[in-house]
Amino acid sequence: MRGFTLLEVMIVALLVSLMGMMSWRILESMIRSQDILKTRGEALEETQLFFNQWQRDCQALLPADRWRDGVPVVVGTDRMAWMIQAGDGIHRIGYALSGGVLRRIDQGPFQSRGDWQSDWQSVVSGGELTGKVDTLNVPGSRGLSGRFWLGNSWVTASSAQGIPVRALEILVVLADTGAPLRQVCLTGQD
Repeated sequence: MRGFTLLEVMIVALLVSLMGMMSWRILESMIRSQDILKTRGEALEETQLFFNQWQRDCQALLPADRWRDGVPVVVGTDRMAWMIQAGDGIHRIGYALSGGVLRRIDQGPFQSRGDWQSDWQSVVSGGELTGKVDTLNVPGSRGLSGRFWLGNSWVTASSAQGIPVRALEILVVLADTGAPLRQVCLTGQD
């Protein structure tokens, strides 16, 4: 009966240690990939929550017949605002981007028509969007813009006057991407 030589044992030990190092590298790479995928998945989920909330707000747009001076929608650089009909009354909803953070700002419910018209005039004239703030995280946001569809064309003017807004569009520009995230919502107004 013959045993193993010292050289054979050293070669086997070297091969086992090389396989162990390779296994460790593979395991480390898998863990790193899993962390990246988890982070991207969370970012996608947060972005989806933002767009779902935006969609609900668009569909609750205050009907044109409730507004004397035109449709209550304002779009501008890094902000959008409109009036909605909620279960507890009329609210002014705004979306603003500041310092890379998207915020949804809910002002309301208003107690009287005069209150919401006064607030709206302030917004139209460039006033600060005030109210309850919800921070909506769309990771990497660096730009926000919007447009509205008036039946025959997209309009980027500051506000719609006297014409039903049939659709709203939001564009969120992300860092390090060539194309913005875009969503269109039909308002149901004719």
